[in-house]
Amino acid sequence: MAIPESQLETWSHQGAVKQSRDTYATIKGVLEHSSAPYAGKDYSIFLQGSYGNDTNIFADSDVDVVIQINAVYFDDTSSLSTDDQAAYKTSWSKADYPYSEFKADVINHLTKNFPGRVTPGNKAVFVEGEGNRRDADVLPAAQFRKYHRFR
Repeated sequence: MAIPESQLETWSHQGAVKQSRDTYATIKGVLEHSSAPYAGKDYSIFLQGSYGNDTNIFADSDVDVVIQINAVYFDDTSSLSTDDQAAYKTSWSKADYPYSEFKADVINHLTKNFPGRVTPGNKAVFVEGEGNRRDADVLPAAQFRKYHRFR
């Protein structure tokens, strides 16, 4: 089945750049606000997906925003030797702000700022667009570290 020329034309042009940029600025502004329950914690906010990679197409993309807590991380130490695992276990302490609390705080803060437009999912939080703001997925995240050796 041939693809119509009009569809190829649509796919070849990046779409809704200003609207996506404004959506990211709005979401980021809310997430960075000093009233956020995680304000003062070490976190990063960045784009992911088609808009972040400049591959979004008109009418077929939302804005994917990642908010990553930097003070905690998930790990895989299964490749470490017994000695390295012992050294690893004595080198860290339990986080005082766990990921689960961070994720709940992000969801609550978004819900407070976008009433009736936030739907938490298993991984991402959907923020429904309104007016000139596009739909957005906000992903509360933490680093994952796979260790092959630890000294």
